[in-house]
Amino acid sequence: MAIAEDASLTDRLIDFLRDYYREDIGELAQRYPSEQKSLEVTYSDLFTADRDAAEDYLEKPEQMQQYLDEALRLYDLPADVDLGNAHVRVIGLPEERTFYPGHFSPTKHAGEQIAVRGEVVMASEVRPRVTEAAFECRRCGTMSYIPQSDDGFQEPHQCQGCERQGPFDIDHDQSEFVDSQGLRVQEPPSVAGGGGSDITVTVEDDLADVAEIGDTVIVPGTLHLKQRTQGQQKMPDFDSYLDASAVELIESDSRDLDISADERERIQALANGDEGDPLELAADSLSTKILGYQHIKKALVLAMVGGHRVTGGDEGTDRGNFHVLMLGDPGTAKSKMGSRAEEVAPRSVGISGKNASEAGITATAVRDELNDGQWTLDPGAFVKANGGLVWLDELDDMDPEVRASMLEPMSNQSINVNKAGINAKLSTQAAVVAAGNPKYGRFDPYEPIAQQFEFDSALLSRFDLIFTLSDQPDADEDADVINHMSKHRETAKRLEVDPDSVSEAEKEKAMPAIPNDLLSKWIALAKQQPAPITKDPEVRAEKEQAFAKLRAANGYDADSPVPVTYRKWEAVLRIAEAAAKFELSQWITERHFETAMSLIGRSLRDYGKDEDGNFDADVVEVGQSKKTVQHTKLVEEVLREEVGREETPREKVVELCRDRDPDVDEDNVHDAIEEHLGQGRAVEPTANETVRWLGRQ
Repeated sequence: MAIAEDASLTDRLIDFLRDYYREDIGELAQRYPSEQKSLEVTYSDLFTADRDAAEDYLEKPEQMQQYLDEALRLYDLPADVDLGNAHVRVIGLPEERTFYPGHFSPTKHAGEQIAVRGEVVMASEVRPRVTEAAFECRRCGTMSYIPQSDDGFQEPHQCQGCERQGPFDIDHDQSEFVDSQGLRVQEPPSVAGGGGSDITVTVEDDLADVAEIGDTVIVPGTLHLKQRTQGQQKMPDFDSYLDASAVELIESDSRDLDISADERERIQALANGDEGDPLELAADSLSTKILGYQHIKKALVLAMVGGHRVTGGDEGTDRGNFHVLMLGDPGTAKSKMGSRAEEVAPRSVGISGKNASEAGITATAVRDELNDGQWTLDPGAFVKANGGLVWLDELDDMDPEVRASMLEPMSNQSINVNKAGINAKLSTQAAVVAAGNPKYGRFDPYEPIAQQFEFDSALLSRFDLIFTLSDQPDADEDADVINHMSKHRETAKRLEVDPDSVSEAEKEKAMPAIPNDLLSKWIALAKQQPAPITKDPEVRAEKEQAFAKLRAANGYDADSPVPVTYRKWEAVLRIAEAAAKFELSQWITERHFETAMSLIGRSLRDYGKDEDGNFDADVVEVGQSKKTVQHTKLVEEVLREEVGREETPREKVVELCRDRDPDVDEDNVHDAIEEHLGQGRAVEPTANETVRWLGRQ
């Protein structure tokens, strides 16, 4: 072996490990092999200790990896400790050796050590791969041991005992295996502007099952080339793949975030309110550039945390995540706030409604070389964001059929996939933050808000919080917004070119009190909190009574709209749980309930009232207010029973409706007629304002 050829190099590497990683090796020895099998060392440490060895590691990685592993095995440990199969994992390669897929030359770097950064978009099953196969001769029983490589399965040429050419049986018990997995790492959409290039990565032993679909990773490894084939014919071109030597999780499930002791201490202080109201502070820090919309910023912070998923009993599972929809005029910062949530959330996937497809939302079946060309599932946005957040911009530009595919993952927090013979249930436990514009481009102040969006009521009802943002000129408010934007931009420029000229007060206004990285870690810690419970049952009872009073706000008349459904109370509970978890509290207090009730109340005021200003759950649940539905039914009865196929002037229809309901408004009748015309139930045969009934198809 190469190790025996240069004992001095092995000794140098042993000295390096002793000088830099004595305590880490001691911990490895205590945890090996059941809890830990590898020692991570940074390239910068190796470069500082032995520059020649570090540079050789980049140029001859496989040979140098043998030296490093041998140095670890020969390290002076207690006699009863054997690190025979332990590994040294070198992480933190130089920037000039770290690439996105498709951003390097495979020809130039073949056989060298590089690192690939990207998103895991596919992962095969973890399978055992034989590294040394034991063969038993059927004639004489002699055992032969043949090392195996990635190039194919090698059998003995002849028996070492009887010297005959078999036949042989493989003895699985005496063969050596290692866990093996294939990953596909793709260039992030934010870099590629689309799907992006990808590369196949092989991981083995303790690296298998470390990364999962949706994780952002840096994978150091040796770049190899594999010749392509077409049937039995070899082709002149090659594919590149990476044989991983380590896996660094950059963005993953919140459980994997690396949070230091100092950061935990600062987060706990923030959660305790040492620097001010925790949620107010986080909302301010979410986007200092955007003035106002404090209620929406709070909702986004809490949506990133989520409530508690309740499982048990015979009633299935109640989701903990809640969903937020922002509807409004262009230029009202809804897209910027959603994008900030995507940046801060510990795990998130962004989608543009204009380019979204059903497969991109849920999952699709593809033939995958990681699984020998078998059909496998290529996960969509909701699956990739499992445990995090889906940010969906331009919801109004999304195809209605694609929007319909969102219903199952939003409500059930899972999707059932039945494609290409694959039957699977995939988890989609993610919060959804979405934004959309009115169907006319801007709000029409003379038309009910519910009629200004073309979203199906089934989709709207999935959102726990719906906020509207209207761009209405206001002299005082406009001046404040313009001044805030100018100051923020000017301060940012001065911080770049002349930091000393910026006062502390200006810095506080321009810079978030909580940096992005710390806010992400705070949210990650909050997501890990156990289910908070109500500290004072009387407080919960009081809020329950307040909600019951809200349901009775319009009285109990059968013709009166129901102000709010029980679904909203579930939303109150989720948001209150999220507020408690964000403060790292095991208790839900009155303050947390008040936060939830306040956000629900603001949402209802924005998108929960009918044309008369009354709270009406049908605006969201049905897509029309109860009053509008009643008018539509009234007009249908008149058209069907009294107009029929005869052309009748619109004004006559109004009179006939008033005969049945004297309080009916003329505008409401005309709106209902337009509804029937749009649905093809009625037609206007001539231009003289006449209408006739066709009936329901």
